[in-house]
Amino acid sequence: MTACVPLNPADHFLLAMDREIRKAGLPGAWCAFALELGGEPDGDALETGLAELARRFPVLGGRLVARGRRFAWQVPENPVIPLYHHTWDGAVSPALETLLNGAGDAFASPPLDFHCFRGEERCLLVARWLHPLLDAGGVRRLFDYLAAPQRRDRYHGDESSLVLRRLRSWSWPRRLRLLWRGKRHNDWIDRLASSQPARPADGTRRLRHTLLRLDESETAQVLASARRRVGLGGQTLYLIGSLMRALEAAGPALRRDAWCIPYAFDLRPGNAPVPVTGNQVAALFAQADHATTTDRDALFRHLRAQHEDAVRRELDQAYLPLMWLGQWLPLVRYAEILRWQKSGGERASAWFSDVGEVRWATPDFLGAPLVGVHHACQITAPPGLAVLFARHGGRLQAAINYLTPDFDAAWIDRFRRHLRDELLAG
Repeated sequence: MTACVPLNPADHFLLAMDREIRKAGLPGAWCAFALELGGEPDGDALETGLAELARRFPVLGGRLVARGRRFAWQVPENPVIPLYHHTWDGAVSPALETLLNGAGDAFASPPLDFHCFRGEERCLLVARWLHPLLDAGGVRRLFDYLAAPQRRDRYHGDESSLVLRRLRSWSWPRRLRLLWRGKRHNDWIDRLASSQPARPADGTRRLRHTLLRLDESETAQVLASARRRVGLGGQTLYLIGSLMRALEAAGPALRRDAWCIPYAFDLRPGNAPVPVTGNQVAALFAQADHATTTDRDALFRHLRAQHEDAVRRELDQAYLPLMWLGQWLPLVRYAEILRWQKSGGERASAWFSDVGEVRWATPDFLGAPLVGVHHACQITAPPGLAVLFARHGGRLQAAINYLTPDFDAAWIDRFRRHLRDELLAG
Protein backbone atom coordinates (compact mmCIF):
# COMPACT_ATOMS: atom_id res chain seq x y z
CA MET A 1 0.00 0.00 0.00
CA THR A 2 1.40 3.42 -0.97
CA ALA A 3 1.31 6.65 1.03
CA CYS A 4 1.19 10.27 -0.17
CA VAL A 5 3.28 13.10 1.27
CA PRO A 6 2.01 16.59 0.25
CA LEU A 7 4.46 19.14 -1.11
CA ASN A 8 5.14 22.00 1.27
CA PRO A 9 4.67 25.63 0.08
CA ALA A 10 8.35 26.04 -0.86
CA ASP A 11 8.28 22.73 -2.78
CA HIS A 12 5.23 23.99 -4.69
CA PHE A 13 7.12 27.21 -5.51
CA LEU A 14 9.85 25.09 -7.11
CA LEU A 15 7.27 22.99 -8.96
CA ALA A 16 5.96 26.16 -10.58
CA MET A 17 9.54 26.86 -11.69
CA ASP A 18 9.74 23.29 -13.04
CA ARG A 19 6.79 24.08 -15.28
CA GLU A 20 8.45 27.25 -16.54
CA ILE A 21 11.72 25.46 -17.28
CA ARG A 22 9.87 22.76 -19.23
CA LYS A 23 8.00 25.50 -21.13
CA ALA A 24 11.41 26.66 -22.42
CA GLY A 25 12.05 23.20 -23.92
CA LEU A 26 14.23 21.88 -21.09
CA PRO A 27 13.66 18.77 -18.93
CA GLY A 28 12.54 20.64 -15.80
CA ALA A 29 13.85 21.82 -12.42
CA TRP A 30 16.63 19.24 -12.14
CA CYS A 31 19.75 19.88 -10.06
CA ALA A 32 23.03 18.08 -9.50
CA PHE A 33 25.42 18.02 -6.57
CA ALA A 34 28.67 16.14 -7.10
CA LEU A 35 31.68 15.01 -5.08
CA GLU A 36 34.94 14.81 -6.98
CA LEU A 37 36.91 11.97 -5.39
CA GLY A 38 40.59 11.04 -5.64
CA GLY A 39 39.75 7.37 -6.00
CA GLU A 40 36.85 4.94 -6.04
CA PRO A 41 34.52 4.86 -3.00
CA ASP A 42 33.59 1.58 -1.34
CA GLY A 43 30.84 0.33 -3.65
CA ASP A 44 29.23 -2.04 -1.14
CA ALA A 45 29.10 0.66 1.52
CA LEU A 46 27.55 3.08 -1.00
CA GLU A 47 24.82 0.65 -2.03
CA THR A 48 24.09 -0.25 1.59
CA GLY A 49 23.94 3.44 2.50
CA LEU A 50 21.48 4.21 -0.31
CA ALA A 51 19.23 1.35 0.80
CA GLU A 52 19.28 2.67 4.39
CA LEU A 53 18.66 6.20 3.11
CA ALA A 54 15.55 5.07 1.23
CA ARG A 55 14.23 3.31 4.33
CA ARG A 56 14.90 6.31 6.57
CA PHE A 57 13.50 8.88 4.08
CA PRO A 58 11.06 6.92 1.87
CA VAL A 59 9.84 10.05 0.11
CA LEU A 60 13.21 10.06 -1.73
CA GLY A 61 12.04 6.96 -3.62
CA GLY A 62 8.58 8.30 -4.40
CA ARG A 63 6.93 9.69 -7.53
CA LEU A 64 5.35 13.08 -8.09
CA VAL A 65 1.55 12.93 -8.54
CA ALA A 66 -1.21 15.53 -9.00
CA ARG A 67 -4.11 15.67 -6.56
CA GLY A 68 -6.43 18.29 -8.01
CA ARG A 69 -4.57 21.60 -7.84
CA ARG A 70 -2.23 20.21 -5.21
CA PHE A 71 0.68 17.82 -5.60
CA ALA A 72 2.26 15.10 -3.49
CA TRP A 73 4.96 12.43 -3.42
CA GLN A 74 3.48 8.96 -3.79
CA VAL A 75 5.68 6.69 -1.70
CA PRO A 76 5.83 2.93 -2.48
CA GLU A 77 6.11 0.21 0.16
CA ASN A 78 9.71 -0.56 -0.82
CA PRO A 79 11.29 2.69 -2.03
CA VAL A 80 14.54 2.52 -4.00
CA ILE A 81 17.12 5.20 -4.84
CA PRO A 82 18.71 4.19 -8.17
CA LEU A 83 22.50 4.08 -8.60
CA TYR A 84 24.04 4.10 -12.08
CA HIS A 85 27.66 3.56 -13.13
CA HIS A 86 29.48 5.29 -16.01
CA THR A 87 32.97 5.50 -17.42
CA TRP A 88 34.49 8.97 -17.18
CA ASP A 89 37.11 10.96 -19.04
CA GLY A 90 37.76 13.28 -16.07
CA ALA A 91 35.83 16.33 -17.36
CA VAL A 92 33.32 17.52 -14.75
CA SER A 93 31.15 19.96 -16.71
CA PRO A 94 30.26 17.60 -19.61
CA ALA A 95 29.22 14.90 -17.12
CA LEU A 96 26.89 17.27 -15.28
CA GLU A 97 25.51 18.66 -18.55
CA THR A 98 24.75 15.14 -19.83
CA LEU A 99 22.85 14.25 -16.66
CA LEU A 100 20.77 17.43 -16.48
CA ASN A 101 20.04 17.69 -20.21
CA GLY A 102 19.04 14.04 -20.29
CA ALA A 103 16.75 14.08 -17.23
CA GLY A 104 13.23 12.73 -17.59
CA ASP A 105 9.79 14.17 -16.95
CA ALA A 106 9.07 15.16 -13.34
CA PHE A 107 5.95 12.97 -13.14
CA ALA A 108 7.46 9.86 -14.74
CA SER A 109 10.99 9.73 -13.30
CA PRO A 110 12.49 8.98 -9.89
CA PRO A 111 12.99 12.37 -8.21
CA LEU A 112 16.46 11.37 -7.00
CA ASP A 113 19.16 9.12 -8.42
CA PHE A 114 22.91 8.74 -7.95
CA HIS A 115 25.53 8.38 -10.67
CA CYS A 116 29.10 7.16 -10.17
CA PHE A 117 31.48 8.22 -12.96
CA ARG A 118 34.70 6.18 -12.85
CA GLY A 119 37.89 7.59 -14.35
CA GLU A 120 41.45 6.30 -14.39
CA GLU A 121 42.46 8.08 -11.18
CA ARG A 122 39.36 9.92 -9.96
CA CYS A 123 35.63 9.41 -9.57
CA LEU A 124 32.67 11.76 -9.70
CA LEU A 125 29.70 10.82 -7.51
CA VAL A 126 26.62 12.81 -8.51
CA ALA A 127 23.21 13.16 -6.89
CA ARG A 128 20.67 14.30 -9.49
CA TRP A 129 17.38 15.45 -8.00
CA LEU A 130 14.18 17.28 -8.82
CA HIS A 131 14.25 20.58 -6.95
CA PRO A 132 10.73 20.29 -5.43
CA LEU A 133 12.00 17.20 -3.55
CA LEU A 134 14.62 18.96 -1.44
CA ASP A 135 17.04 21.88 -1.39
CA ALA A 136 20.84 22.01 -1.61
CA GLY A 137 21.09 21.92 2.19
CA GLY A 138 19.13 18.67 2.18
CA VAL A 139 21.38 17.12 -0.48
CA ARG A 140 24.46 17.98 1.58
CA ARG A 141 22.86 16.09 4.45
CA LEU A 142 22.25 13.08 2.18
CA PHE A 143 25.96 12.89 1.42
CA ASP A 144 26.82 13.27 5.10
CA TYR A 145 24.43 10.41 5.89
CA LEU A 146 26.14 8.21 3.29
CA ALA A 147 29.68 9.21 4.30
CA ALA A 148 29.50 8.48 8.02
CA PRO A 149 27.43 5.44 9.11
CA GLN A 150 28.31 6.14 12.75
CA ARG A 151 26.51 9.53 12.51
CA ARG A 152 23.23 8.30 11.03
CA ASP A 153 21.37 8.27 14.33
CA ARG A 154 21.45 12.07 14.35
CA TYR A 155 19.16 12.07 11.29
CA HIS A 156 16.19 10.72 13.21
CA GLY A 157 13.89 13.62 13.95
CA ASP A 158 11.02 15.79 12.79
CA GLU A 159 10.88 15.97 8.98
CA SER A 160 7.88 18.32 8.85
CA SER A 161 8.17 21.55 6.87
CA LEU A 162 9.84 24.48 8.63
CA VAL A 163 7.83 26.81 6.37
CA LEU A 164 4.56 25.35 7.67
CA ARG A 165 5.82 25.19 11.25
CA ARG A 166 6.65 28.88 11.17
CA LEU A 167 3.33 29.81 9.55
CA ARG A 168 1.38 27.79 12.11
CA SER A 169 3.20 29.51 14.95
CA TRP A 170 1.84 32.89 13.82
CA SER A 171 -1.60 34.26 14.56
CA TRP A 172 -3.87 34.92 11.58
CA PRO A 173 -3.51 38.73 11.98
CA ARG A 174 0.27 38.38 11.74
CA ARG A 175 0.04 36.08 8.71
CA LEU A 176 -2.22 38.55 6.92
CA ARG A 177 -0.01 41.49 7.89
CA LEU A 178 3.09 39.76 6.50
CA LEU A 179 1.18 38.65 3.39
CA TRP A 180 0.24 42.25 2.65
CA ARG A 181 3.79 43.40 3.40
CA GLY A 182 5.22 40.82 0.98
CA LYS A 183 2.84 41.90 -1.79
CA ARG A 184 3.76 45.55 -1.24
CA HIS A 185 7.44 44.64 -1.37
CA ASN A 186 6.93 42.85 -4.69
CA ASP A 187 5.22 45.98 -6.04
CA TRP A 188 8.16 48.07 -4.76
CA ILE A 189 10.65 45.77 -6.52
CA ASP A 190 8.63 46.08 -9.74
CA ARG A 191 8.90 49.88 -9.80
CA LEU A 192 12.23 49.24 -11.55
CA ALA A 193 12.23 46.99 -14.62
CA SER A 194 14.92 44.31 -14.47
CA SER A 195 17.75 44.25 -16.99
CA GLN A 196 18.62 40.97 -18.68
CA PRO A 197 22.10 39.69 -19.63
CA ALA A 198 20.77 37.94 -22.77
CA ARG A 199 17.79 37.92 -25.09
CA PRO A 200 15.97 34.63 -25.67
CA ALA A 201 17.23 33.13 -28.95
CA ASP A 202 15.64 30.73 -31.44
CA GLY A 203 16.76 27.12 -31.41
CA THR A 204 16.91 24.11 -29.12
CA ARG A 205 18.08 25.07 -25.65
CA ARG A 206 20.75 23.15 -23.78
CA LEU A 207 22.22 23.70 -20.35
CA ARG A 208 25.94 24.42 -20.23
CA HIS A 209 28.17 24.50 -17.15
CA THR A 210 31.56 26.06 -16.47
CA LEU A 211 33.58 26.83 -13.35
CA LEU A 212 35.39 29.79 -11.83
CA ARG A 213 37.81 28.62 -9.14
CA LEU A 214 39.84 30.67 -6.68
CA ASP A 215 42.78 29.34 -4.69
CA GLU A 216 43.10 29.53 -0.90
CA SER A 217 44.86 32.90 -0.76
CA GLU A 218 42.38 34.44 -3.21
CA THR A 219 39.48 33.02 -1.21
CA ALA A 220 40.89 34.49 2.01
CA GLN A 221 41.10 37.83 0.21
CA VAL A 222 37.44 37.58 -0.85
CA LEU A 223 36.27 36.72 2.67
CA ALA A 224 38.25 39.62 4.14
CA SER A 225 36.72 41.98 1.58
CA ALA A 226 33.24 40.66 2.38
CA ARG A 227 33.74 41.33 6.10
CA ARG A 228 34.99 44.84 5.40
CA ARG A 229 32.29 45.71 2.87
CA VAL A 230 29.16 44.18 4.36
CA GLY A 231 30.12 42.99 7.85
CA LEU A 232 30.31 39.63 9.58
CA GLY A 233 28.01 37.09 7.98
CA GLY A 234 27.66 39.25 4.88
CA GLN A 235 29.40 36.97 2.38
CA THR A 236 26.19 36.45 0.40
CA LEU A 237 25.72 40.20 -0.13
CA TYR A 238 29.34 40.55 -1.25
CA LEU A 239 28.89 37.76 -3.79
CA ILE A 240 25.64 39.30 -5.06
CA GLY A 241 27.29 42.69 -5.43
CA SER A 242 30.22 41.16 -7.31
CA LEU A 243 27.74 39.32 -9.55
CA MET A 244 25.85 42.54 -10.31
CA ARG A 245 29.04 44.40 -11.21
CA ALA A 246 30.22 41.52 -13.42
CA LEU A 247 26.88 41.58 -15.26
CA GLU A 248 27.22 45.34 -15.69
CA ALA A 249 30.77 45.00 -17.03
CA ALA A 250 29.85 42.18 -19.41
CA GLY A 251 27.01 44.31 -20.73
CA PRO A 252 23.26 43.67 -20.59
CA ALA A 253 21.56 42.59 -23.79
CA LEU A 254 18.35 44.19 -22.52
CA ARG A 255 19.16 47.29 -20.49
CA ARG A 256 16.30 48.50 -18.34
CA ASP A 257 16.37 50.10 -14.88
CA ALA A 258 18.19 47.76 -12.50
CA TRP A 259 19.72 44.40 -11.73
CA CYS A 260 17.47 42.18 -9.60
CA ILE A 261 18.85 39.02 -7.98
CA PRO A 262 16.57 36.68 -5.99
CA TYR A 263 18.24 34.67 -3.26
CA ALA A 264 17.09 32.05 -0.77
CA PHE A 265 18.18 31.42 2.81
CA ASP A 266 17.97 28.28 4.88
CA LEU A 267 15.39 28.16 7.68
CA ARG A 268 17.23 25.33 9.46
CA PRO A 269 18.92 26.53 12.67
CA GLY A 270 22.71 26.27 12.43
CA ASN A 271 23.86 22.81 11.39
CA ALA A 272 20.65 21.07 12.45
CA PRO A 273 20.60 17.58 10.89
CA VAL A 274 16.87 17.63 10.13
CA PRO A 275 14.70 18.25 8.21
CA VAL A 276 16.50 16.62 5.29
CA THR A 277 13.67 16.36 2.75
CA GLY A 278 11.60 19.23 1.40
CA ASN A 279 12.69 22.78 0.64
CA GLN A 280 13.28 24.58 3.94
CA VAL A 281 13.92 28.06 2.59
CA ALA A 282 12.56 31.59 2.41
CA ALA A 283 13.41 34.20 -0.25
CA LEU A 284 14.44 37.81 -0.68
CA PHE A 285 15.45 40.10 -3.55
CA ALA A 286 18.57 42.22 -3.94
CA GLN A 287 18.11 45.11 -6.38
CA ALA A 288 20.34 47.97 -7.53
CA ASP A 289 19.95 50.43 -10.39
CA HIS A 290 22.73 50.84 -12.94
CA ALA A 291 24.07 54.10 -11.52
CA THR A 292 24.50 52.51 -8.10
CA THR A 293 26.02 49.33 -9.58
CA THR A 294 28.76 51.26 -11.37
CA ASP A 295 29.94 52.81 -8.06
CA ARG A 296 31.49 49.97 -6.06
CA ASP A 297 31.42 51.71 -2.68
CA ALA A 298 27.85 52.92 -3.18
CA LEU A 299 26.68 49.47 -4.28
CA PHE A 300 27.83 47.65 -1.16
CA ARG A 301 26.47 50.40 1.11
CA HIS A 302 23.16 50.10 -0.74
CA LEU A 303 22.99 46.29 -0.53
CA ARG A 304 23.81 46.29 3.17
CA ALA A 305 21.21 48.97 3.94
CA GLN A 306 18.64 47.19 1.77
CA HIS A 307 19.17 43.91 3.61
CA GLU A 308 19.07 45.53 7.07
CA ASP A 309 15.83 47.27 6.14
CA ALA A 310 14.35 43.98 4.87
CA VAL A 311 15.15 42.22 8.15
CA ARG A 312 13.86 45.14 10.25
CA ARG A 313 10.54 45.08 8.35
CA GLU A 314 10.40 41.25 8.48
CA LEU A 315 10.46 41.02 4.70
CA ASP A 316 12.64 37.94 5.14
CA GLN A 317 9.48 36.32 6.56
CA ALA A 318 6.91 38.02 4.33
CA TYR A 319 7.24 35.64 1.38
CA LEU A 320 6.23 32.62 3.49
CA PRO A 321 2.51 33.55 3.53
CA LEU A 322 2.73 34.33 -0.19
CA MET A 323 4.15 30.85 -0.84
CA TRP A 324 1.40 29.32 1.27
CA LEU A 325 -1.23 31.18 -0.77
CA GLY A 326 0.48 30.26 -4.05
CA GLN A 327 0.06 26.53 -3.53
CA TRP A 328 -3.70 26.95 -4.06
CA LEU A 329 -3.24 28.58 -7.47
CA PRO A 330 -2.93 26.77 -10.81
CA LEU A 331 0.76 26.36 -11.65
CA VAL A 332 0.49 28.53 -14.75
CA ARG A 333 -0.97 31.45 -12.78
CA TYR A 334 1.44 31.02 -9.88
CA ALA A 335 4.42 31.02 -12.25
CA GLU A 336 3.23 34.25 -13.86
CA ILE A 337 3.10 35.96 -10.47
CA LEU A 338 6.53 34.63 -9.50
CA ARG A 339 8.34 35.56 -12.69
CA TRP A 340 6.80 38.47 -14.51
CA GLN A 341 6.86 42.12 -13.53
CA LYS A 342 3.91 44.38 -14.25
CA SER A 343 6.00 45.88 -17.08
CA GLY A 344 5.92 42.44 -18.76
CA GLY A 345 9.58 41.55 -18.24
CA GLU A 346 11.25 38.79 -16.23
CA ARG A 347 11.84 39.85 -12.60
CA ALA A 348 15.11 37.96 -12.05
CA SER A 349 18.22 39.19 -13.87
CA ALA A 350 20.05 35.98 -12.92
CA TRP A 351 19.62 33.09 -10.51
CA PHE A 352 21.97 32.99 -7.52
CA SER A 353 22.87 30.54 -4.77
CA ASP A 354 25.45 30.52 -2.00
CA VAL A 355 25.65 27.17 -0.22
CA GLY A 356 28.52 28.41 1.96
CA GLU A 357 31.25 26.16 3.31
CA VAL A 358 30.77 22.50 2.33
CA ARG A 359 32.46 20.15 4.77
CA TRP A 360 31.94 16.81 6.43
CA ALA A 361 33.15 15.09 9.57
CA THR A 362 35.83 13.17 7.64
CA PRO A 363 38.20 14.25 4.82
CA ASP A 364 37.20 11.26 2.69
CA PHE A 365 34.00 9.75 1.34
CA LEU A 366 33.71 5.99 1.93
CA GLY A 367 37.48 5.59 1.67
CA ALA A 368 38.08 7.93 -1.28
CA PRO A 369 39.81 11.31 -0.71
CA LEU A 370 37.46 14.25 -1.24
CA VAL A 371 38.94 16.53 -3.92
CA GLY A 372 36.11 18.97 -4.66
CA VAL A 373 32.39 19.67 -4.82
CA HIS A 374 30.28 20.78 -7.78
CA HIS A 375 26.74 22.09 -8.20
CA ALA A 376 24.55 22.60 -11.28
CA CYS A 377 20.90 23.37 -12.05
CA GLN A 378 18.47 23.93 -14.88
CA ILE A 379 17.18 27.48 -15.39
CA THR A 380 14.22 29.35 -16.83
CA ALA A 381 14.66 31.37 -20.03
CA PRO A 382 14.96 34.26 -19.38
CA PRO A 383 17.23 34.88 -17.50
CA GLY A 384 19.05 31.73 -18.67
CA LEU A 385 21.93 32.26 -16.22
CA ALA A 386 22.51 30.84 -12.72
CA VAL A 387 25.66 31.43 -10.65
CA LEU A 388 26.06 29.02 -7.73
CA PHE A 389 28.78 29.69 -5.14
CA ALA A 390 30.34 27.23 -2.70
CA ARG A 391 33.50 26.88 -0.63
CA HIS A 392 35.38 23.66 0.02
CA GLY A 393 38.85 23.11 1.41
CA GLY A 394 39.39 26.85 1.82
CA ARG A 395 38.68 27.53 -1.87
CA LEU A 396 35.76 29.48 -3.33
CA GLN A 397 34.24 28.47 -6.64
CA ALA A 398 31.36 29.67 -8.77
CA ALA A 399 29.46 27.23 -10.97
CA ILE A 400 28.22 29.23 -13.97
CA ASN A 401 25.17 27.55 -15.50
CA TYR A 402 23.82 29.04 -18.72
CA LEU A 403 21.58 28.22 -21.64
CA THR A 404 22.58 28.06 -25.28
CA PRO A 405 21.81 29.51 -27.78
CA ASP A 406 20.72 32.40 -25.51
CA PHE A 407 24.34 32.84 -24.36
CA ASP A 408 27.46 32.23 -26.41
CA ALA A 409 30.85 31.10 -25.16
CA ALA A 410 32.49 34.49 -25.79
CA TRP A 411 30.03 36.31 -23.50
CA ILE A 412 30.40 33.68 -20.79
CA ASP A 413 34.21 33.87 -20.92
CA ARG A 414 34.03 37.66 -20.64
CA PHE A 415 31.56 37.43 -17.76
CA ARG A 416 33.73 34.89 -15.92
CA ARG A 417 36.77 37.20 -16.16
CA HIS A 418 34.75 40.13 -14.87
CA LEU A 419 33.34 38.06 -12.00
CA ARG A 420 36.82 37.02 -10.95
CA ASP A 421 38.03 40.63 -11.09
CA GLU A 422 35.07 41.85 -9.02
CA LEU A 423 35.46 39.18 -6.36
CA LEU A 424 39.12 40.09 -5.92
CA ALA A 425 38.71 43.87 -6.22
CA GLY A 426 38.28 44.28 -2.46
